[in-house]
Amino acid sequence: MNTPNRCPRCDKGPMLTWDELTAEEREVVARLPGSVDYLPEERRQTHRWCVRCWHETTRDEATEV
Repeated sequence: MNTPNRCPRCDKGPMLTWDELTAEEREVVARLPGSVDYLPEERRQTHRWCVRCWHETTRDEATEV
């Protein structure tokens, strides 16, 4: 069962904000294809990532990248 802070895709990894990511994880996220609807700064402020499968979500929607 998916808990609120668990990844909706893999249900194993925690969903982390930009500030919660390590420097290495931020490098990976920066290289992931992002939605063209979001500027990099907005993406860092409003998105969360699963460091297990790299699923990306926003506050309003879930986006697979």
